[in-house]
Amino acid sequence: MSRILAYLLRFALITFGFVCAIFAASLFLNLLLLGSSELIGSEGPFLYLTVPAFAAAIGYSIFFPAAILILYAELTAWRDWLFYALGGAGIAVVIIVWKWRPQAEDTSTFAAILATGVVGGFVYWLISGRSAGVIAKLPKDL
Repeated sequence: MSRILAYLLRFALITFGFVCAIFAASLFLNLLLLGSSELIGSEGPFLYLTVPAFAAAIGYSIFFPAAILILYAELTAWRDWLFYALGGAGIAVVIIVWKWRPQAEDTSTFAAILATGVVGGFVYWLISGRSAGVIAKLPKDL
């Protein structure tokens, strides 16, 4: 029974890490947009409204590619921070090209979303990725 509990706890940690990663990516993207606008003095209400909205959009957009990356990392016990940061950047590039199809001259938006993917991947590593594959190392008699 404790092996089932270990799986449930690991799933909860993965879910918590994913939610924290999308909120961190949303906050980072909002701060990038805030820095490039004239809303510097009124950031309070702006961030309260847009961070959850951007987090919902980011989470909806990246769920399946991120699930594949997380599953691969769990099965191979990959714990390197660079893997998750580059994985976040790769997912951001896939989503940009596949869903939004930006114009070639829109490099600042591309760079902002790419950096947002790196931040999201790194935050996921901080919370859940450092212990990836830990269940596979448990004794079989649990």
